[in-house]
Amino acid sequence: MISRRTRIIFALALVSPLVLSGAAGVIKGKVTDPDGNPVKNVRITLRDTTRGKTYVFKTDKNGGYFHRGIDPSDYMMKLEKEGYLPLEGQVSVAPKPEVVRNAVLAPVAEQPVKPTWDGTNIEAKRLYKEGRYEEALKLYRGILGGNAGLAQIQFYAGNCLFRLEKYEEALGSFKEAVRLKPDFFDAYTNLANASDKLKKYDEALLLIEQALAIYPENPALLSSAGQLCLISNRNDRAVGYLEKAASLDPDARRHYYSLGIAYTRKGDLAAAVQSYRKFLALNADPAEAARVGRIVDRLKSRMKK
Repeated sequence: MISRRTRIIFALALVSPLVLSGAAGVIKGKVTDPDGNPVKNVRITLRDTTRGKTYVFKTDKNGGYFHRGIDPSDYMMKLEKEGYLPLEGQVSVAPKPEVVRNAVLAPVAEQPVKPTWDGTNIEAKRLYKEGRYEEALKLYRGILGGNAGLAQIQFYAGNCLFRLEKYEEALGSFKEAVRLKPDFFDAYTNLANASDKLKKYDEALLLIEQALAIYPENPALLSSAGQLCLISNRNDRAVGYLEKAASLDPDARRHYYSLGIAYTRKGDLAAAVQSYRKFLALNADPAEAARVGRIVDRLKSRMKK
């Protein structure tokens, strides 16, 4: 027979865990990525450094977590998952109310992988700057041997060929660069320069005007078209392209100088003077300013006759 005293102790032993459980805290929440998608299997660690107490649990397939029975205290909370930046912060857990901590984990940014030919490209650029165009071209051709679809390398190879006065080959490289990358505006400029050397104005102008149909507001394309028209004595068309380029380009100085030439050829000396004056207003080179100033003086003398 169990004595009354024993029954009381037994009853307390049964009640005691419930009392302790009621005094514990609960933490819950949801972990998502920056787009709001749930992140599952995130390892969550609660660590009380003063007492050495630690709780570890994970998010479910919906990114949610729920953990009860946590001793009330201040904890350092850390969220970790491979492929995401870890997140850490303090959290206080008390018996009531439940602690809710939602979190957003940011993916680790992928590090750009340098192409295998990157070192060769750097060396070729060095050689080009030193004026060793044949050696640079050899390296660029080596890159293109395994990666013919690289517009930038086609462009660099074209620059080497141009410096070596191999204008036909340079023109081919620049054409390939713009074929691979239709918005490669610097390549259009050099394409126009190579075409000038070969006097293939119509062919180059056609390519540039096709690009202008897609990018009608691009100053570099408009300038290239204007220069081609200018050197092939299509002065009316040159004026149209260069005026538009000047209106769109903050650095319009070079366009105004070309416009001065085009208007002079057209016989519109007043417009030529105005264009040269706009050039002078934007020019910071004293020697250049003096030279263009003399052009303006000559034009004004002609206008008086």
